[in-house]
Amino acid sequence: MSKSLILILLAIFSLSSTQAQQLYNSKKKRKNYFGKKENPNDKVRPFGLQVQLGPTYTFTNRKNETFSTQDSASRNFNYTHDPKGKLGVFAEIGFVHFNMKDPKYKFGRIIDYIDYGVGFKLYGGRETTTIDILDSVGSIATTATGEGEFYNGYAHARFAVHKIQYLNKTKNIFLDHSLGLNADLMVLIGNKDYKAPVLANTQRFDDPLSIKLHYDIGFGIRLKKGQYLVPGVQLPLIGIHAWDKGNPSINWYSSKYYPALFHVKYIYLFKAKKSKNQCYEGDAAGKKQNEEYMQNR
Repeated sequence: MSKSLILILLAIFSLSSTQAQQLYNSKKKRKNYFGKKENPNDKVRPFGLQVQLGPTYTFTNRKNETFSTQDSASRNFNYTHDPKGKLGVFAEIGFVHFNMKDPKYKFGRIIDYIDYGVGFKLYGGRETTTIDILDSVGSIATTATGEGEFYNGYAHARFAVHKIQYLNKTKNIFLDHSLGLNADLMVLIGNKDYKAPVLANTQRFDDPLSIKLHYDIGFGIRLKKGQYLVPGVQLPLIGIHAWDKGNPSINWYSSKYYPALFHVKYIYLFKAKKSKNQCYEGDAAGKKQNEEYMQNR
């Protein structure tokens, strides 16, 4: 991902966070930030469950560089690391909160909803190391190849803020943009063994805990009142911990693997509470129509 795109997304996130914080600090009650209580005539409440499932994949740099060095026996050799991504899996369950308050700005609501959850993700990769030992005139005398393959399993916690961009007048199709934080704890440590030959001095393995800022974009479909399906992709933007100049890639063996998470998210809003004597009156248009009918009886 280009640096310019990352800077643009960070600027949007910083602006939204600052304005949302000012909005929150200017009020004392939770309802003044998250909005009023749900419409008593609504069939669903503004919060509910969210469940996500999907595959993962690790992208790698396809431009494999060849390096030259010398071993302890003063032999010259060239070596190349060739990483490749692998498919994995992802699952999450958590909560979602709509009904965010409209701010006092002309451009409308900053945050349409928030969601958070816990889950499990599996990332994998494979690396091949090719070593060409050179003779006294610089020609290849012999070639050896080593290989390693791994899968890392992470328990994760995630929090994100979302902005919805509707694509039609009925508002049942939309783009879902979000920025969030995820903390991943490696609970299944991948294979660190390597089929010889191996250049141990070039290898690096990630810490068990990682914290990253991510961007998520999805294509949302409203199935019916209070139920949504959002296929999408989540990409890490900045690695916060362990710090590696902000690089969010997974370091394993002698290569970097950029993780991507593809998901289908299902949102289910809880049904509205109502008393035994209360009946559903519908939305504003339905309520008005009902009143006109009662008056003309």
